[in-house]
Amino acid sequence: MGRFVERFWDDQRLASRSPIPGDDESQMFGAFVPLKIAQWIPVLDERASQRVQEAEAEVRALEADHEGNAALPAEWLLRRAESAASSTIEGVRPSARRLARAEAQLDLFEDRPKSADLEALRNISATDHALEVAALRRPITLDDICAVHRTLMGTDPTAGQMRDTQNWIGVGHFSTPLDAVHVPPPPGEVPGLMDDLVACANRPGVNPVIQAALVHAQFETIHPFADGNGRTGRALIHLMLRHSGLTKACTPPISSALALRRDDYLRALNKTRVVCSETNLDRSMAMSEWIWLLADATAEAATLARRVIDYVAAVQNEWKQRAAAQGTRRTSAPMRLIDELPAHPVLNAKKAASLLGADMRTALRSLRLLSECGILVQRSAGKRNRVYEAEDIVGAYSALASAKAGNQGIPNPGDTPANP
Repeated sequence: MGRFVERFWDDQRLASRSPIPGDDESQMFGAFVPLKIAQWIPVLDERASQRVQEAEAEVRALEADHEGNAALPAEWLLRRAESAASSTIEGVRPSARRLARAEAQLDLFEDRPKSADLEALRNISATDHALEVAALRRPITLDDICAVHRTLMGTDPTAGQMRDTQNWIGVGHFSTPLDAVHVPPPPGEVPGLMDDLVACANRPGVNPVIQAALVHAQFETIHPFADGNGRTGRALIHLMLRHSGLTKACTPPISSALALRRDDYLRALNKTRVVCSETNLDRSMAMSEWIWLLADATAEAATLARRVIDYVAAVQNEWKQRAAAQGTRRTSAPMRLIDELPAHPVLNAKKAASLLGADMRTALRSLRLLSECGILVQRSAGKRNRVYEAEDIVGAYSALASAKAGNQGIPNPGDTPANP
């Protein structure tokens, strides 16, 4: 969708510029400038159109089953599955178990995790921030997109700042625009294209899956930031789906489905970048494959989300049966703490007291009882810190973050541990 602009690559300065007479032609490359999308709706083939309808129906059915539940116990797992898979697509494979513990150490003790873990944790925060922006139910702004990127990139000096230099998608650390897989538009084109993208994001009456697909493909084509575009772009998919109202209580882990088909995902995005006029049907044909793939991933993610929700509910029910077998009352502090564990699977006594609105003595007694039931396992978190871990939840997180997350990573609800 668009045109190529000829540019010159200066090997000495490691920078690009407009060509001038006498430039070495072997140093020329084409930067792709896409057509604008704010007023465009692609004409889909029957296969893509059908899959879009099915995906939307799957998500709506999932939401209807959990209507009014604004704090699903499984949301902790779903959002982290999404963020871990998004990192995996970029070639970063964080240990989910280590990540859960690092997140808890940061929350409970303000201990700064290792840089690799902190980067992965910021991906979770970026997804959370995108969903918070969407929940405001106001028009999406360019500042919102920059804020998602800023959350992802942390203290990086380019965080939240649109690029002012040429970037590219290459293979290996020493690639240049001359051998790149995709060269986004020159920096001078970026502001206008991003304004158009925001207009598309706010356009009413567009199918939410199609709208999310258009915004994501265009964002990845523009590559408006120096780094972090892939993860920011996938957070935008969730911003779009939540902003449209298609998702309300659940966050289907779409990146988990895309990660299983990473090559197909990247190939489909590349196919959207065709040189043609605004009205040429090649433009719609090029977009159809990507829209079908996102719709398919969304439907798969809804199925996976349902499985995760059922698993967490079964785990909690089984925990309560264990506690009840020890004579624990239904309204007691340990039972109330069980309700909190899926969203806080690694905690200490101070955190437990806060969640229960109780004193430390009550919190410690609750933690001890749940440990005796085999629900919590006490672990070391540093030299002097002790934490309690709900292994069933942390183990499910590890399974979701694995390469098999889309099909057999999560146990069936009946596979929860038997009573000790």
